[in-house]
Amino acid sequence: MVIAIYGNRIEKNHVKSIKLLLEEFSKRDTQIIVFAPFYKILENALGYKPSVKGVFQSPAEVKPLANFMLSIGGDGTFLESVSYVEDSRIPVVGINFGRLGFLAHIQSDDIPSAIEQLYNNDFTVEDRSALMLTMENNPFSSSPFALNDITVQKLGTAMITINAYIDNEFLSTYWADGLIVSTPTGSTAYSLSVGGPIVSPNSNSFIISPIAPHHLTVRPLVIPDESTLTLELSSRDEEILMSLDSRSMKVRSNVKISIGKAPFYVGVVRLKGKSFYETLRNKLMWGADSRNH
Repeated sequence: MVIAIYGNRIEKNHVKSIKLLLEEFSKRDTQIIVFAPFYKILENALGYKPSVKGVFQSPAEVKPLANFMLSIGGDGTFLESVSYVEDSRIPVVGINFGRLGFLAHIQSDDIPSAIEQLYNNDFTVEDRSALMLTMENNPFSSSPFALNDITVQKLGTAMITINAYIDNEFLSTYWADGLIVSTPTGSTAYSLSVGGPIVSPNSNSFIISPIAPHHLTVRPLVIPDESTLTLELSSRDEEILMSLDSRSMKVRSNVKISIGKAPFYVGVVRLKGKSFYETLRNKLMWGADSRNH
């Protein structure tokens, strides 16, 4: 088995868990390839060079080799790791060293049992839909996909005017600080923080959530994921900020973009007994009440 490991930092209190992870792999017939910058971080944190098959820096170095992509960090790190598997169908496993962890749902204390489940095929792979961005001179052309959301936001003080069309039918004009288009997976991320609904990951839908709309009647909208959303963006400022998950770039403010469903699914590993609804209860503390103790 070949496992690709992606990460971007290690806190001191995580070093013990990292060592445990590598020890568990060393007990088995496992070949490991590590994101090159993260390998250097591992060296510094562990004080020795971990035994690995090699390092990678691009999707082309991962896709032909890996059976799994292992993300070490929080949900942001998980999203970054997805850009290295793209349409390869390599399942992504998330070890949570972050905070909430809807995607990276495996806690560091569960590392030995989690690896055992991987080797025993005691898990499911959930197909998660992704978004695809289309526009002229696309700055994200090398990987125009997002598992969580695609966001447009103001950079300066001027709000953004957004004419939105669904399958070429005019929906509305948004005067707002920005707009978030999210998948069901991303419904527990940025969209949730602006009042968007929580949507089950296997729902065939997208969520359109305005950021600080200047009309109080404007509310988040759920649409079928087979739809194509076209946005005509304008602002008095010369540039706006566009984000695909954790990747952000400045683009000219007067631009037209299209957002639709990507032609592939991202495989997210869900270990036995770790359902989405259990994660909701635990992470959002639903039902928790000091009066019950």
